[in-house]
Amino acid sequence: MTDSPRQPKQRDTSVEARRRGAVRTALWAAAVAVAVYVAFILSGVVGQ
Repeated sequence: MTDSPRQPKQRDTSVEARRRGAVRTALWAAAVAVAVYVAFILSGVVGQ
């Protein structure tokens, strides 16, 4: 079997940029989830 040719450098850069964007989005989603969790806990503590 023959090896497939290496992808162009521009495509590698595009994939890396999309990956960075996905990581950034995931981090923002995690930060929002933690903020909601902390707010829920604090509302229970303050509400007593």
